[in-house]
Amino acid sequence: MGQTQSTPLSFLLTNFGDVKSRGHDLSLDIRKRKLITFCRSEWPTFGVGWPTEGTFCLPIVLKIKSRIFLPGKEGHPDQIPYILVWQDLVENPPPWMAPFLSSGTYKILTARPTKPPKPQTSTTPILSDSQDLLLIEPPPYQHPPLREAEALPALLPNENNSPGPAGRTRGRTQRDPGFRHPDSTTALPLREIGPPDETGNPRLQYWPFSTSDLYNWKTQNARFSDNPKDLIGLLDSVMFTHQPTWDDCQQLLWILFTTEERERIQLEARKLVPGDDGQPTANPDLINAAFPLTRPPQDDWNYNTGEGRGRLLIYRQTLMAGLRAATRKPTNLAKVYSIVQGKTESPSSYLERLMEAFRQYTPMDPEAPENQAAVVMSFVNQAAPDIKKKLQKLEDLEGKQIQDLLLPRSMGRKRWDGSSQTSPSPIHRNQTRGRSCTCPAISHAHRGQNWYHSTYSPAS
Repeated sequence: MGQTQSTPLSFLLTNFGDVKSRGHDLSLDIRKRKLITFCRSEWPTFGVGWPTEGTFCLPIVLKIKSRIFLPGKEGHPDQIPYILVWQDLVENPPPWMAPFLSSGTYKILTARPTKPPKPQTSTTPILSDSQDLLLIEPPPYQHPPLREAEALPALLPNENNSPGPAGRTRGRTQRDPGFRHPDSTTALPLREIGPPDETGNPRLQYWPFSTSDLYNWKTQNARFSDNPKDLIGLLDSVMFTHQPTWDDCQQLLWILFTTEERERIQLEARKLVPGDDGQPTANPDLINAAFPLTRPPQDDWNYNTGEGRGRLLIYRQTLMAGLRAATRKPTNLAKVYSIVQGKTESPSSYLERLMEAFRQYTPMDPEAPENQAAVVMSFVNQAAPDIKKKLQKLEDLEGKQIQDLLLPRSMGRKRWDGSSQTSPSPIHRNQTRGRSCTCPAISHAHRGQNWYHSTYSPAS
């Protein structure tokens, strides 16, 4: 046996190369000196039972994490990478951690000792990672009291159910003597467990986000400032499937957005807090109550009460409204006017670039009927010179839909392929005399690059 006793911290420092690689896998950069400082000097002062030698007890790790993620001056954003890597190592331990976890060299602290201890009937070692969330809340079994070992198999999710981009998330660890844990599992949102409470409301079980899910979302989606549609679509799904709590929402904001983006989203959301009449209010008390920037009293935001669920629903809806409002950049029509059709560019490609410019640099929705006239005029005025002249000869130009300009043959003109027969929209294929006819936006290249310009002629 060795002369010195290994501790969780010394174990990580001995294998720091692998620890650092795990951080890189999560897009995080950690340094050995800071890890030592946080573990020995910072985290023990949080008052949640963190020992100076560190621990692999997940409930304590999660308590440290919740303190680090507190907003404002109470939080510790510089420590976020370190606790996330530590959590990921506990949830998904590498092979070299197995001897330490099975050696029983550290104590497992019970977070909520509300039940008398049960006699041990198995010689299988007690693993910290197998007791992760079970120490915080009871497992979501659907039947009256079952033995823990019998209830666990019912917790395994149905992998065939994958609702939206947030599917297969909320990963959780399994009780597995081989120390192997799935990278991700089916979403486990706030879900009903057991019988309703005395008021008839269902009891809900909470499962925190896993570190790997958060960073998969971060790496698999474009930055919010570059392409907000990706993250809006993701969070729409997350809000529906996960029913995140206030703490969850802060974690999403911290991980998926930059500081500037996060502040802009919160600012816009607070402008949209609904008042008693359902319209945005300017009452600061109502705004702070419905969309707090600091952690609200948990009794008022308890997801197991009707009032708490109502507050969380309004908060999530307001947050998504702020998210959409934050995508609107200051109006810059010069950017829109700079979109001109290339000499050999297809009409659909040109239109797509133009509409994207409207979305990015103006507050208008280019697909809305009330904005069609503005889009049509920009489409005409910024078209290639020869096409612009022909389009300007059309009657009632401002009253036309943008599709009319993409379908000159629908107004009595020649077909795109040169014949006089009319055909459907250019964005569809039409079978004619046993062969496929494709719109010029898709196939004009193989007919000659100037084909669109030579055939686009309005009726006389």
